[in-house]
Amino acid sequence: MEPNNTQKNGGRGLLSQPRKAVSGMVYSGAIVFMLVVSLLFSVILSAIVSVSGVPLEELKLRGWYKYLSYLLYQFAYIAVILIFAFVYKEKPRAFGYRMPRPQYFAVAVLLAFGLLFSLNWANGLFVRLLEKIGYTMPGASLPSLAGGGLFGVLFVVAVLPALLEETIFRGIMLDGVKDIGTVAACLLGGLLFSVFHQSPAQTIYQFICGAVFTLVAIRADSVIPSMLMHFLNNAVIILDERFGFLSGMGGGTYIALVAVSGAVLAGTLCWLIFFDKKTNRKREGEIAPFMLAALPGLILCCVMWIFSLITGIAG
Repeated sequence: MEPNNTQKNGGRGLLSQPRKAVSGMVYSGAIVFMLVVSLLFSVILSAIVSVSGVPLEELKLRGWYKYLSYLLYQFAYIAVILIFAFVYKEKPRAFGYRMPRPQYFAVAVLLAFGLLFSLNWANGLFVRLLEKIGYTMPGASLPSLAGGGLFGVLFVVAVLPALLEETIFRGIMLDGVKDIGTVAACLLGGLLFSVFHQSPAQTIYQFICGAVFTLVAIRADSVIPSMLMHFLNNAVIILDERFGFLSGMGGGTYIALVAVSGAVLAGTLCWLIFFDKKTNRKREGEIAPFMLAALPGLILCCVMWIFSLITGIAG
């Protein structure tokens, strides 16, 4: 793909860069766009507070603010994807939008079940470790889930992140680094995905999710199963927030759920790693071009991660 694109466009500008480097630029670009959009939103909020006289804390309680706080990042992702698509003249297939074999939909559901329940327990241990150094996990501020609000929240918190984040991470970026080998691509996917969210409390969970999502995308040669996994993960959390079917479980039932989900996760991963190796890739290329381009975004994310940790401890 790289030679054709470069030759077709005369080897000028962005297209003269190796695709691997451009994939790293997409990561950094997404971070920069997120920060720019957040800054603009803060400026607009300050203006609203000055004009209306309504305190900022009161504005944060309003529904439109809560929706915008989730949608702003989605606008940044859309901008990055559109710029990449426009410059590279890529069709959706190049983003991983290829129909996988049906078995990978079953794999996605099993892994989503295993990750959500067994890893939620493991991540809880990590959170308790952070709490020993004084960290307080910030609470999520979802828009109202009453009535039709449930569908609005599902759209902005489950549907859009699943589509857009997976297009960036398991579509554009993964396509640029597949030649570094399956193991390296999965570890890199987990690292970049976890720091991207800048949440100390979710670091372990998001690292493992990022690595597993990447493995599934490689095995399926499609981003669609990882989108399904991402959606199911977020949707179940929202539905539990609304209906409380998990939080109301007894101790014995919860332990059984964790045990079963852990067994499902381990079994499905064993099949993917040891038996479903048709798309396994050995290292054929270098990671340096990608990392150099992704480094600005990675540094920004790490700084924000540290800031979130310090804020959680100070608060």
